[in-house]
Amino acid sequence: MLVVRVANALFAVWVGHRSDGLHSRWGRRLPLMFLSGLPLLLFFILLWTPPLPDESLWNLVYLAVILILYNGAYTLNQVPFTALLPELALTDRHRVRLSGWSSGAFLLGFILGALAGPLIEWGGYIRMALVYAAGALPLFYLPFLVLRERPRPVTETTARVPLWRALRSMAANRPFVIMTASGVFYWGISTLIQSILPYLVTEICLLNAADTFYFYIPGVVGSLMCYPLVGWLANRWGKWRVFAGSMLASALVLPGLWLIGPWLPLSLPAQGIIWVTVQAIAFSGVTMLPPAFGAEIVDHDEQLTGQRREGLYYSLWGLLDQMVNGLVAALLPLLLLLGRSRNDPHGPLGVRMVGLFGGLLMLVGLLIFVRYPRKGPGQVEG
Repeated sequence: MLVVRVANALFAVWVGHRSDGLHSRWGRRLPLMFLSGLPLLLFFILLWTPPLPDESLWNLVYLAVILILYNGAYTLNQVPFTALLPELALTDRHRVRLSGWSSGAFLLGFILGALAGPLIEWGGYIRMALVYAAGALPLFYLPFLVLRERPRPVTETTARVPLWRALRSMAANRPFVIMTASGVFYWGISTLIQSILPYLVTEICLLNAADTFYFYIPGVVGSLMCYPLVGWLANRWGKWRVFAGSMLASALVLPGLWLIGPWLPLSLPAQGIIWVTVQAIAFSGVTMLPPAFGAEIVDHDEQLTGQRREGLYYSLWGLLDQMVNGLVAALLPLLLLLGRSRNDPHGPLGVRMVGLFGGLLMLVGLLIFVRYPRKGPGQVEG
């Protein structure tokens, strides 16, 4: 997995940089999406077809190779896809709306992914993969029927500037630096919340790990219901205020994990579901609005450099997201071990410590974000 992550991270930045300078009659992003869609689904199916039926070193080698190919195809498809946002939505209002639809679709996909277990029980791993691939195939190629990149003159310097020089110039984009520094914290919090949920179910609510699915659903529904409200508030008050308010609300709700226990007049599962739902509602602005900020930052970069570098920006954010996820995955077991206590009959104290630790990190991220330069909705100061 380490080899795959490193290879994919390096490839993602290169893909973003090269797509920014691509010239074709389809535009800069759609050709890469078209070429990578079918291989991506093919490699997904091959993940579940090891060459030997028993444990073998060859199966391990096979898995490593297919994972690298799968992640490479995924990067070749998703980096151009995410970079399309500033092209498809030109105003701040439309970007917020499109970010909401994208975030909502992601949550729906999360629910569909949770159905893998029943599908595997029904027909095995290969049939499960075939079902998902068949369902995804038309969706992967639907954009080519309805999307057209906005024609714009692409400066030759976009393709000629070396990658290292392009990365260095990005440091002069102050909104990018501040948003990225803040993102390190809210990316980490998002991973912490997802990672801690099974422990909340088993160690604090005293249920089985299989019951975790029932805790996801209220959180997903709560987020989906909030996205229209987040969009309306962002258009009325500005996305800066809504995003900052969402970070503050999440920082206040996260420590509530410490309060779940038999001392409250509700069952432990009910308390856990309430905490997950309220946290998802508080966090909805943080999950929905970053793509709209990203489009704004790319526009500001064009004012500074005269170049459109959406691919490089979004691929770099994806790289940092992966790095933060890996760091959090390594940090979580340490938190659980530090908080382990035989005196706590309702599970390790480390599970509860994650709420306090997460709330503190979110406050740090908020303190960084408030320095994001702004004039009003859709406008960024230099």
